[in-house]
Amino acid sequence: MAILIPLVFLFSYFFIRKIWFQLRKIRTVGTIERIELGYIRPNLILPEVKVHYKYYFQSGLYFGSGYLSLSDFLPTEEFHLHLGPGDNPILYVGDLEIITEEHIEHYLLSKGGSVFLYLDPIEPYHSRIDTVNLNSITVPSDLL
Repeated sequence: MAILIPLVFLFSYFFIRKIWFQLRKIRTVGTIERIELGYIRPNLILPEVKVHYKYYFQSGLYFGSGYLSLSDFLPTEEFHLHLGPGDNPILYVGDLEIITEEHIEHYLLSKGGSVFLYLDPIEPYHSRIDTVNLNSITVPSDLL
């Protein structure tokens, strides 16, 4: 019984701390800088991509990276990805055939150019990707 009471306090402390850390997270938008395909050599491409992003918070610019699935960028489309001749990746989406990593990156950026992030306001350099923002972000301008 003497060891049970300190264990209850210890577990309750960690539980309350975890809830407090999750409640203070802020959801914000970051722009995708680069997308890298994942490889397992000699001839396998992973269904995940490494996303490098940047975001502004308070008066600073922060950078981060994380992993997302290709299906996050192409939620309603069926796709197939494999290595072609010369170890060039080939992405098939519907009737499209996209060759080389640069073209695949450009195609994925055209589908979703930003991500939603969770960040800690106390330590804003600790961020985590939530989802891809598939909606385009535009700023209206009065040119007339």
